[in-house]
Amino acid sequence: MKNDVSIEKILQELDEKMAWFHGDDFRLEEAKERFAELKKLAERAETALEMMQHDIEVLTQDFSE
Repeated sequence: MKNDVSIEKILQELDEKMAWFHGDDFRLEEAKERFAELKKLAERAETALEMMQHDIEVLTQDFSE
């Protein structure tokens, strides 16, 4: 599925970017900007998951009819 790949990539990118917060390179001055980036990625993942949920609900309705 197309959404699976994009969600997987988004989650992988989230993990990689979140690792910075636990690493030696962490700088408080950069944290706000990086947090904003993470928030946008999380919103993209949420949107993709909501689309998948909708698709599943449509398929479920089709099979139950």
